[in-house]
Amino acid sequence: GGGEGGGESGGGESGDGGSGDALGLWPLGAADSMVASEVKSSDADLLAAAEGLRGGRLDALNAEVASRIAVWSRAKELLESQLEAMESVSAYAVLGVSPDASDKALAAAYREAARRTHPDRGGDKAAFQRLQDAYSDITAARKGAGKGG
Repeated sequence: GGGEGGGESGGGESGDGGSGDALGLWPLGAADSMVASEVKSSDADLLAAAEGLRGGRLDALNAEVASRIAVWSRAKELLESQLEAMESVSAYAVLGVSPDASDKALAAAYREAARRTHPDRGGDKAAFQRLQDAYSDITAARKGAGKGG
């Protein structure tokens, strides 16, 4: 195995002024910089560079790029999953119940909060809309998951 990192020159920060990934979350290493460079290159430039490689170097570079893309893909899936979980918990927080509350408890919490926040009863229109959206999101998610009770 060739090991992680792809060389000493790329270590913690890249040579492009220390810029990180597109979101600025972490510094780019040598392999990440290589992937970013390949993504930005034209097909003709990539073909010319590939033709200049000898031996198994092209295969090694392709394997490294594929590995980094797989890591980024897994990170993206994890972040999307975490965001979905946080949004779900946020909807429950609007209603003032925990995610494991029964459908009956959820409905009761919604009715109570609706009485407090309804604009016709002196409540805030934006708060009432957030409440409706949260309840709608939760009930739709529960119907999709088949959770009852």
